[in-house]
Amino acid sequence: MLFSSPYPLTTLEAASLDDGTNTGKGVYDYIICGGGTAGCVLANRLSKNPAVKVLLLERGAARTAWATRVPLMSTNFMGDESAAYRWPAERPVGDARTLYLVTGKGLGGGSSINSMQYTRGSPAEYNLWSENGRKGWSYAEVEPYLKRSENFVNQSVPTEHHGTKGEWGVRDMGELYFPAARSCVDACTALGLPFAKDLNDPATPLTVCAKLDCTIDAKSHRCSTFNAFLPPKLVAQRKNLHICTGAAVTALDLEVDSDGQKLVRGVSFQASESDSRTLHARASKEVILCAGAIATPQILLLSGIGPKDKVKEPLMEELPAVGQNLQDHMAMGIMYSVPTDHSLHIVQTSRLRAIVELFRYLAFGEGLFLSPVTQLSILVDSSLIDDSGHIVPRADTAPAKLPDLELMPIHFNYSDPPIPIEAGVFSLKVGLMRPRSRGTVHLASGDPLQRPACDLAFLTDPADLAVMRKGIKLAKRIGEKMRELGTELKDLYMPESEADADLDAFVRKTVRTTYHYGCTARMAPKSEGGVVDDELRVHGIQKLRIADCSILPEMMSTHLQAPAVMIAERCADMLNLAHST
Repeated sequence: MLFSSPYPLTTLEAASLDDGTNTGKGVYDYIICGGGTAGCVLANRLSKNPAVKVLLLERGAARTAWATRVPLMSTNFMGDESAAYRWPAERPVGDARTLYLVTGKGLGGGSSINSMQYTRGSPAEYNLWSENGRKGWSYAEVEPYLKRSENFVNQSVPTEHHGTKGEWGVRDMGELYFPAARSCVDACTALGLPFAKDLNDPATPLTVCAKLDCTIDAKSHRCSTFNAFLPPKLVAQRKNLHICTGAAVTALDLEVDSDGQKLVRGVSFQASESDSRTLHARASKEVILCAGAIATPQILLLSGIGPKDKVKEPLMEELPAVGQNLQDHMAMGIMYSVPTDHSLHIVQTSRLRAIVELFRYLAFGEGLFLSPVTQLSILVDSSLIDDSGHIVPRADTAPAKLPDLELMPIHFNYSDPPIPIEAGVFSLKVGLMRPRSRGTVHLASGDPLQRPACDLAFLTDPADLAVMRKGIKLAKRIGEKMRELGTELKDLYMPESEADADLDAFVRKTVRTTYHYGCTARMAPKSEGGVVDDELRVHGIQKLRIADCSILPEMMSTHLQAPAVMIAERCADMLNLAHST
């Protein structure tokens, strides 16, 4: 049912070059730095060719315990140090409140601990990239890559817009589980928001209340990219794929050739924390950074690639945009008290109910331990929200705009840190999808094992507060309509009033990260603040690409794990084409 046998790993010593020898040990065609959401996909795709030798380096572990596959139990951003890195942001927000960044740790990265939402993003998102000059990235061009990875488990929606032959289990969750979710749909439609059964249908309106798909497979297990693309049987069979965990990449090994071109020969790495020896591996074709929007720019900066006053010397390539433009879907929530059994808190407050629900899951693959934290996404263009928080019809001649707000009904306490509760909680999360504020990633020190210094810069652009105010008002109108429809909701955690000052104070007091980091190595020309070109090649450096969400040109109006997998799929084809001769 849930694999727990030893995972087939390669030791760091076996993957590294022998000093002074030329035996081929430690020499690979491709080296992938980072075994997170994208890295696992890329390792699978590149190693399909038995003539190609691939090394995957991951700083975390291969987590294979059975609980890592149980959807509710494995959704964990805070409690398990083996599953996630957690460290304070540089800049406080509000009344000197410290925010904490969280990133996935171990094979599968964030896909092993996230809320399992599978959201591709609207076709308009990718078409905007194309209109802005990103060749090969229109929706028509990326849709085949979205479908390639997907193994859609149909419950109640058509499959024509989904892939059904891929490795990555994606599931329509069927009927909405909690009464408040069903009431929320009714409230949204009463307020003028259309309802769609599948957010990933390309025909779904941009402003909409829609059901979410989740990365849960047909056996009711969490399906991270680790589980899907690098199962132990596959890795054991592919002798050309070596996976090293506990391997911290400390720098790229760069040199200048006889023509004056800078190129990557390989990587330096060491055992995380426990061993200070520096080991090396060589890539005959290319190195690909898949370490995510925080660690990827850190590796570049450690290697002398980035803003000239921010890199670890010597400066190898001045790329001012490395580590700049950090964006995230900042969010906060208003909360209501509900009956305890209408909330996921029931498994915390009732040991008997928790035992019963766990038995239901283990025996039948159903119940609360299968249930995601939310099944709905409410995407809204804030220009359609009036001053009272109501949706106003769009003029017939006005083009639809990408949503800059996402409201999500969440069936537990969404505050950070959690407020004390004694009963169930229903939260309406308000998330900013297209922030104007821009943060940075830079080195905290020259020590590659230290987490980088990150300034989230939340709310530094006043325009973000204006959008969040509208989002809170709409959330309150939805809550009021739910009460009118008979849902038992009691105000638990709200702004003092709907005056701008009170709403702004509430946002500053409660805003948090949603762990959707991107844009720190943007895909754009160097002259336009880019780090990689349309083929994901790093400007000015040969044999180096990036394939993770750091390359996003701008933050997307969607959750990022499906786009991350698509980027890895595209990168694999780019590499295969580039080195096919």
